[in-house]
Amino acid sequence: MTFNDNAFQALCFFSLGFLCLVSCVGLYLGILFKSKIYYYYCGYVVTNIIFIIAVYCKANGYVLAHSFQFNVLELLIDVVQMIGSFMFGAFIYYALLQEDEKFIKLKLVFQFYAVFTLFYVIVVVLFPYFVLECIPYFIVSRVIVVLLSFLFYYHIMLELKKIYFRYLFLAISFLLISGFLAFWDSLTNYYSDLYLGFVFMCLGYVLENTCFVCAFIYKYFFTNQQKIKAEILHQEQLNIVQIEIQRQTMEQIGREIHDNIGQKLTLASLYTQQLAYENKAPLINNCIENISSIINQSLSELRGLSKSLTDNTIKANTINQLLQRECDGFNELKKCNVIFSSNANYLELSEQSKIVLLRIAQEFIQNSIKHSDCKNINVTLIHTNNLLQLCLQDDGKGFDVKNEKGLGIGLSNIKKRIQLIGGTHKLESNENGTKLIIEISL
Repeated sequence: MTFNDNAFQALCFFSLGFLCLVSCVGLYLGILFKSKIYYYYCGYVVTNIIFIIAVYCKANGYVLAHSFQFNVLELLIDVVQMIGSFMFGAFIYYALLQEDEKFIKLKLVFQFYAVFTLFYVIVVVLFPYFVLECIPYFIVSRVIVVLLSFLFYYHIMLELKKIYFRYLFLAISFLLISGFLAFWDSLTNYYSDLYLGFVFMCLGYVLENTCFVCAFIYKYFFTNQQKIKAEILHQEQLNIVQIEIQRQTMEQIGREIHDNIGQKLTLASLYTQQLAYENKAPLINNCIENISSIINQSLSELRGLSKSLTDNTIKANTINQLLQRECDGFNELKKCNVIFSSNANYLELSEQSKIVLLRIAQEFIQNSIKHSDCKNINVTLIHTNNLLQLCLQDDGKGFDVKNEKGLGIGLSNIKKRIQLIGGTHKLESNENGTKLIIEISL
């Protein structure tokens, strides 16, 4: 290949354009993830760009052969290659370390790589003509670089079950193959075709950095997916904690009702009974008995509330049993007909899910009885594969679901409770009734 070959010119400009593009990608990822591995990668790509520019200048005769400037350019190419190899090693080391802390064992290899590169640069500065003329020194230094690279290469080979490492493996493979071909060409074909080895290096850079970009893209989307999963898991944990706090609060309220308010009402009932016994006036006695009746009725209701807040009913029963019992309780009021059906007789749910579904059913039935003037309410529990569906439907007068202000606190509570267990809901209402469908993934 001659100096004026159009293919040579095109290859140089294409390689420069491609490397500039991937360096921008690396810089963007470094800023986005605040990770030093991408900065090392950018440093490596920049050294490749400098290397190509230097060789291009040398090939096109911008400096006179064997002049001082020519020797400086030769040394620049040499130093840039060594610094680039170190940047490459640093990038691979931190990429491995980011994936698993076990690769800290390669720290000594990385440190030796850094010291060797620094030593090489110092030798170039202090003894430039020795570096230019001593071919064995050139060969030994490259062999050391290849051996250090193979240590990283070997550990990546052990992790090929991970897609990210497969991209890294391919990238290093392309680099080692192109480097070997370039090195072999410099030993066997240097005088017949000066820049064939350079062509191998440029092709290796393009293929290698293509693999790196693919690895970055995969890592970017994979990291985002992990982040989304972590956020979902965190939200689920918050929901569980919130439900547990609600449960403990309800238990505390139940104990307070039983131990404090209940005792005071019991004492008030005893006083009214004593007054009724001691007082002989019939009219006053009637009033006292009415007061006593109201107190006893309130006391009975508070005891029922206290028991519902503190007993172990939810934990001890299935969701099927809880909903059936709730529907039976509403039927005893004889205000409307509540019909329950289910195919989930033996379904086991978490206590949090059972609490939420039970409270939603209670809220819906109470709202329907209070506001819709319905005659029938259907409560249907359907279990299919990994999905549980609770369908609540009445035949009342319905309401405008688009009017958020008119939905009331009850339906707002229903939406919040559905969110606590990561479920979805669909609410429909018209003049023929209201239908609420809740779905949760098991």
